[in-house]
Amino acid sequence: MQVIESELQQWQRQAGLDSIKHSINVTIPSGAANLAICPAAVLITTGTRLPFGNIQRRASCEDEGWSLFIRARVNVSAKVPVANRPLLRGEHISSDDIELLWLTLTASDRDFITQRKQLIGNQVNHKVRRHRAIKVSQITSPQWVNIGDRVVIEAKMDGFYANMTGEALESGGEGATIRVRNLSSGKVIHAYPIAQGRVSTLF
Repeated sequence: MQVIESELQQWQRQAGLDSIKHSINVTIPSGAANLAICPAAVLITTGTRLPFGNIQRRASCEDEGWSLFIRARVNVSAKVPVANRPLLRGEHISSDDIELLWLTLTASDRDFITQRKQLIGNQVNHKVRRHRAIKVSQITSPQWVNIGDRVVIEAKMDGFYANMTGEALESGGEGATIRVRNLSSGKVIHAYPIAQGRVSTLF
């Protein structure tokens, strides 16, 4: 029990969850009653997978030379951000789309989103179901500019600021560098998407 409790606490910290609810039901093999009492602490292996669902741990006593497998059913619930409606691929996620809900987690709930801030402003990469844990793979940084879009070019240098109209020659989102044609001069420049339909560059 203590080993599983410790694993759960470590997983909770790594996942960034403020609080969880859990129950642990341990099943010890009937033959354990016939084993010699271990004079030292029984060694119990830690798992490499998520510490909930149906799990198994190996307990051993080096002094008496015995080992056995202990099985446990660990139920975990956590308050996580979920979509309050189905979200389709390409949609941008707003705070109005998200609510916090207690969910019972399963072994398939790996790499799921634990904080609202990880969702707001991002874009749906794979369809998100209502009131289900949202996995990291289901969202992506927003695609602020698509190829062929008319965009506003914000140019800055030494306190000077100017706006120009351009045409995106490539698609991109946060952190990307794309080619944009200045429609006034016809010059092709490199710019950085900073918002929907807006890019930034330096003179």
